[in-house]
Amino acid sequence: MASVLASDLDQETADLILKLQLEDASCHLHISESDCGDLNDEDLAFQLQNEELQCVSQLLWDRKMAKSFAVAVEADAQILAEHLAEESGETTAAPKDEGPDMDSPDLDDETLRKLKVLYISGIEDDAESMAANGHTDDNETSECIHPVKRSCLPLRRCIACREEVEFINAARAPCQHDYCRPCLLSLFKASLTDETLFPPRCCRQRMDTSAARIFLSSDFLQRYNKKKLEFSVVNRTYCYSPACSSFIHPNHIVDDVATCPECRLTTCASCKGRAHTGDCPNDNALQQLLTLAQENGWQRCYSCWRVVELNYGCNHMTCRCGAEFCYNCGERWKICECADWNEHHLLQRAYQIIDRDREANNLPTAAAGIAPAAAPPPNAAEPQDNRAAVAVPREEAPDAPEVEVDNDLLARVMEDLRENHECSHDGAWRYISGSHRCEVCSHRLPHYIFECRECSLWACWRCRRNRL
Repeated sequence: MASVLASDLDQETADLILKLQLEDASCHLHISESDCGDLNDEDLAFQLQNEELQCVSQLLWDRKMAKSFAVAVEADAQILAEHLAEESGETTAAPKDEGPDMDSPDLDDETLRKLKVLYISGIEDDAESMAANGHTDDNETSECIHPVKRSCLPLRRCIACREEVEFINAARAPCQHDYCRPCLLSLFKASLTDETLFPPRCCRQRMDTSAARIFLSSDFLQRYNKKKLEFSVVNRTYCYSPACSSFIHPNHIVDDVATCPECRLTTCASCKGRAHTGDCPNDNALQQLLTLAQENGWQRCYSCWRVVELNYGCNHMTCRCGAEFCYNCGERWKICECADWNEHHLLQRAYQIIDRDREANNLPTAAAGIAPAAAPPPNAAEPQDNRAAVAVPREEAPDAPEVEVDNDLLARVMEDLRENHECSHDGAWRYISGSHRCEVCSHRLPHYIFECRECSLWACWRCRRNRL
């Protein structure tokens, strides 16, 4: 029976073997029934075998139909997608600014191998075939997790939690880092609520769903695809009703009137308020925000029109929507002639880095609040030059005695900041123990933080791997 279900046996041969076995069993039962009405143990055994063969026959038929469906769906995937798009009134065409779609329906070899172990060959057979073929894994160990119940399988170390798991419970990112099932789900779920994490990526390489789909439910994949469509729209419109706030696709917007597909309420696509007739009414709240932004030197993203303020860094801004622009003038990055740094904020950042080392060595710090006194405030007509990619809440510096700072050290730190103001964070990171605040996501870490050795940025593990 097991030979009929062997994965290396073609469908026609399996059908022929099963057909011959069914004929033999049926023939014996027919002879037994004609000789005597009562069935002995041998007849009962043949009857049970016949029933089992019929179940196997149905299983082979179902497997044949499943393969046929898979081939048909793969061949007609584009046609089916266009048909579904027409029914839902949405388009599947990707925006022109986007690159090729990375979420390919094709499964890689490793995912196919995992599916084979889970649903076809089993764990023991796969381990035996690996040993016979001489396949090994870099993270494979010689000890079994469950030596009694299962054979040894290659182990992978999760890059996030550092736990070792069997390869069937780990997903490999394009950068060759592995994520266990819980950490992978955590990253994908976080990406649905934090645009800076979407799409999920590791080491700046996008993690497509083809390698993770066996760990994600169909309901989650639907929500992921909806969020992917939402994040692809730059000027988004949401339902004005606080009880709904659903995203409204541009296909549901006609003449600046957006109809919510969930609650059927209408929203003005211009002012984002309740739909109205005539010109948009004055948005007092928006005008007050813009006035406050102008007074404080905040800047607006040219792409999504978010108002941003960053507390330190150079003029190179990277918005949550991915747009890069100059914080000084608001133009696209590298098309203006503005300086990379504002000297006032450069000096303030240098003092902040020096204070870290002093604090680590239990020395009195210069306190970041003293830095502005060492340099004149920026010109009132010139916006403040804070770096938008890392928004950290300001903390009031306590009163501290003025501390002398070595001018050579200060000059060296400022020069390093000038040279590494567009740091790619590809170099080594330094582990720092203790409670610190991440300068990227603003979360305070209770036990440790990482510091980039080139630009001195403090980042948590998630920001280091999945956000920067």
